[in-house]
Amino acid sequence: MKFSFSLYFQITVLFVLLSIFSVIGAGSLNYLESRKIIIDQFNKSMRDISSTIGSSLSAKADDAAEAIMRLSKHQVLYSADKEEIQRFLQIAVDSSSLFNNIYYFSPDGPLKAAAYADGRDIARYAGEDFTAYAEQEKTKNVYLDLVHALETRTPVFSAFFKSGTGRLMNSFIVPVVSDDGSVLGLLSCGIVMDRTFKLLEMMDALKPHPFGYVALIDAEGKVLLSAGDMPPDFAPGRDWLKYEDALISGAGYLQAVFRMEKTGLGVCSGLPETAVNDLLKRLQTSTKLFTLVIGIIASFAGIIAAYILVSPITALVKGLRSLQNGQVGSRINCRASGEIAEAISIYNELRDKEQRARTKLQDPKED
Repeated sequence: MKFSFSLYFQITVLFVLLSIFSVIGAGSLNYLESRKIIIDQFNKSMRDISSTIGSSLSAKADDAAEAIMRLSKHQVLYSADKEEIQRFLQIAVDSSSLFNNIYYFSPDGPLKAAAYADGRDIARYAGEDFTAYAEQEKTKNVYLDLVHALETRTPVFSAFFKSGTGRLMNSFIVPVVSDDGSVLGLLSCGIVMDRTFKLLEMMDALKPHPFGYVALIDAEGKVLLSAGDMPPDFAPGRDWLKYEDALISGAGYLQAVFRMEKTGLGVCSGLPETAVNDLLKRLQTSTKLFTLVIGIIASFAGIIAAYILVSPITALVKGLRSLQNGQVGSRINCRASGEIAEAISIYNELRDKEQRARTKLQDPKED
């Protein structure tokens, strides 16, 4: 006797397998897509953090640049009265929180006047000459920027640096040009970047993760200021284009860098890869549990669907077997559609015809 599985069993197994594979496939796709979304969100978050801090610094630098540009057009700078220029610069520094200091150099190098926000005695700066900056390693770049501003008669954002009091500074240089186009002098101001809006606290509040970091870095990749758990001796490097607007992996950290074109300063935000991996593990666990539950539900649904589909066929086979054995079975009243409904209708007609024929044989008088 050849053994074979029933149609109900075959369809049930088919439905259950289809349900399981469908759920596993959907769960896997959901996990992969969710993983991509999570990493993209971390990427976007870090870029947004870097951009927010960078934009704040750029806005502050722009405000200071606009203020010093207005000062450069004041008539007092056109005079030869150094004391009057000195008072003017001191008032400008005292009336604004943007400046740590302002220098006013003659085009040929000597210092004309200077003012500091802390009101220090500027007598010691008398006779200072910016041409001497070229011989000092720390001020050589500033010298080159001063010369460039002098030659091109255009403002120049210069280097970022830390003052003696530890404040983050940015230098801005403006040539003072007369109506006939001649350069009367050079204004060089130190813009205070972290005094009025508590830059470090802002960086700490915006870091992308409790174990992440935000750092300010100069054009050479040197860290100027950092908040959070930045790895020791770890800096983004000098190749800005490699890091700009991209999520990269280095030393087990994910990071993004925003560059300020005007100043050359960069804002780097990062977080440990383990932070992302922990979140992804939780996502994977929840996805497996969700897939298991849905798989069980789908399997039960498949079993029920198989029963609903096969029960009319089972009833039809039972009725046909009765006719085959010379018996008149019951009418089939199962709900069905399509070809199965048509087959049941034919069976019921044959069954009724057979019953009428048998009734005639039993009672000939009815003829």
